[in-house]
Amino acid sequence: MSRAALVVALANARADRRPPHAPRASFHDALSDAESASVLLEPFLGRAVEKSELTAVRALQAALVPVLDALVDGAPPPLEALNALAERAPAIHRLELESTGTLRALASPGRPSAAGTLVLEVLQELSELEPRRLRRCERPECRLVFYDATRSSTQRWHADSPCGLRERQRRHRAKRSG
Repeated sequence: MSRAALVVALANARADRRPPHAPRASFHDALSDAESASVLLEPFLGRAVEKSELTAVRALQAALVPVLDALVDGAPPPLEALNALAERAPAIHRLELESTGTLRALASPGRPSAAGTLVLEVLQELSELEPRRLRRCERPECRLVFYDATRSSTQRWHADSPCGLRERQRRHRAKRSG
């Protein structure tokens, strides 16, 4: 997974989507129930999200979106809500010896709740990502967030299909008709 995979997944979890061949965008909520939240978050948690954990996971997502919006826009991010959630998620800190002989500091949740685990991962990802590589899809109909991991830092769309393909088709048609 990319360095910002979790923050991007959470940012786009509750967003408008326009699937291929759909006439208009519709609201998509990957955190609407425990089953859909588990599909989205199980790769990060290593387990399913329980129904009792949904409210806390939604609160984490709601606190994260304004931070990412500000980073994409180059503005100072509002960190208060995200930090408040992090303060409520107790963590266990420890050192581990790497195979190279260096020490690495680790934090793991003090209680194994989904939100507690995810908030620590979100804070770690946010501290490691380059804010200038966090972007919105350039296709006007799409507003999904992505992390540009290309060497040249020139990625324009969140995905080649459908957004990249549709934009190239649009340019081609404009050339032919103009």
